[in-house]
Order: sequence, then structure tokens, then C-alpha cells
Amino acid sequence: MAGLSRDSGVERWLEAVLSVGFLLVLSMAVPVAYAQQQIFPAINLDCVEADIEFDFTTTTDDVLVHCTVENPTAYSEDVSFGYDVGPMAVSGPSSMTVEADSEESFEVELRVDKTVEVGAYEVTISAQVTGAGGIPVSFITNNETYTLDAVVPEFIACNVNYGQESVTVEAGEEVLVSASYSCESNKNQSLKVEIHLVIDGSSHEDMWPSGFNVVDGACAVIISGGDGMDNCQFRISTPSNLDEDWSGCLIILDERFLNAQSCEEEDSISLTVNAKESVAASIGFGQNGTLFEDLGISEDEEPYVIGGSAALLILIVVVVVVIRRRA
Repeated sequence: MAGLSRDSGVERWLEAVLSVGFLLVLSMAVPVAYAQQQIFPAINLDCVEADIEFDFTTTTDDVLVHCTVENPTAYSEDVSFGYDVGPMAVSGPSSMTVEADSEESFEVELRVDKTVEVGAYEVTISAQVTGAGGIPVSFITNNETYTLDAVVPEFIACNVNYGQESVTVEAGEEVLVSASYSCESNKNQSLKVEIHLVIDGSSHEDMWPSGFNVVDGACAVIISGGDGMDNCQFRISTPSNLDEDWSGCLIILDERFLNAQSCEEEDSISLTVNAKESVAASIGFGQNGTLFEDLGISEDEEPYVIGGSAALLILIVVVVVVIRRRA
């Protein structure tokens, strides 16, 4: 190991000697026309964008930073690049050669996805001359840096999966709805989840008709580390005095949405509430649904029952008359 260390030290010493010699040669060999130019290896780095902001339309977004490096010297330079971008992904050139007294353009692509937390990040792009005229000079040159701010906005996308496609109940019965509500976001937060009611044919949610009320249904999605999910259950009352069938839909949304749109625009469960049929009681003799049927008396037995009932009634009347006369 000691041998390797001495060899490395010798190599660095040789590089230093060559570089110094190279600079001395350059200082004497540069033509008069370049006398006013930079002799010592240097590079100028600049970028167009002072700050950038991502715009999530999907779960990822890309932004380009447009930069240039200028070589102010009379000899070609080899330039290496570095990038400090925090949690973002970066794509850009690692190195390039810039000819004497010229400049080169390059692009740096920055990418974020839903795992990058919302906030402002400092991005630093650096350039360093590693070679001048074919001679290594990195140990005597410094990094040139350009710094900009990158703003990552809040990203959130939620999805609902219903336990059923439709519900039909009688007027006055309760409606039971179950669904899983899941969200992806780059911000840790809690979202209250609510159920909405929309009548068929309406373009948006209006005030709920009388008799429709949420009896029970506390639900919230806690988003942490990029996502969150909760199984939601709601219990809703329906009016008992409907004159006609009611039809519409139930829509589950989080608190970001104050009102639901139409049943066609939203993921929803269709709901039908049937009006109760009014049944008039009929009491008679020899008719379907009469008292005899309710008592289990057949049609053949009805004449005997009627005759017996009439005889019993006459007997009661005679007894009453006799008792009154004796009194």
C-alpha cells in the first residue's frame, strides 16, 4: 500500500510539473493577437432559467434547463459537469470539449415523480476545466457553478372503488353503501371523504330532497409516504312519503370537492327508491282477499258459515227481547 501511495504522489507531482510547464509554454507561445485573452485555464458557465416550476399533469413531470459554457482562452479545454439536484432525477452531459474562444450549449433535464415531496429545492450545476490543450489541469482549476430554484407543487390523485353498481330500496328504507377510497400524493395529509346525492338528469348536485340524510358515515384517508387508503361505509335514510319512484346516484368524493357533478360525469352508484304502494283493505263476502280468506274459510264452507252466523244473530235478538219483557 505504501508503494501505491508513493506512486500516486509521484503521478500528481508529474502532473503538476507538466501543468506548470504547459502554462509557461502557453504564456510564451500565445500569439500577440491573443495577448489580451485568458491564459490560465478557465470556463464561464451560465443558464437561461433563474428558477423552474414543475407542473404535474401525470404522476411525473420534466423540465429543461438551457445552459452554455464559454472558453475564454486561446486553447481547447476539456470540461466536466456535475449536478446537485437533491431528490430529483437529472440527465445532462458529463463532459465536453470546448474549443478556444468559443462556447457550447447544453441542456439539463430535471424530473420529479409523486415520491418527491412538495416544496422548493436548490439545484446546482457545476463545470470544471479538467484538461487544457490535452494536459490534465483539474487540480489547479475550480468549479464554476450556477444555482437555481426548482419548485415542486402538490400532486394528488384519488380513486374510488364501489362495492356495488346499483342500489334499490323501498321508500323509508335505509341505503347502505361501501367503497374503498385511495389517494396518491407527494404531501402527507388527511382528507375527509363524503357522500353526495344527485338526481337523474341534473348537471350537478343540488340541495338534498327532504327525507334523504346521512345517518352514519365517518371516513378519512390518511396519506403518508406517497399514498393512503380507507374503506368507507355510509348509511343514508330515504323519505317514507314518496308519491312516485325517485332515481339518481350516490357519489363519494373527498373534501376538495364541495359538490358533485352529474351522474354521467362522476364514478357513481345508481340509486332507485320505490314509492310505497297504497293498499286499500277490502272486507266482504265471496271476494278475493276477504275476511273469510283471511280466516282460512273456503268457498264451499262459506254458505254454512253465513247461515250459522245468521241463526246465531237471530237467537241473540230473541233472547234480548225476552229478557226485556220480563224486566
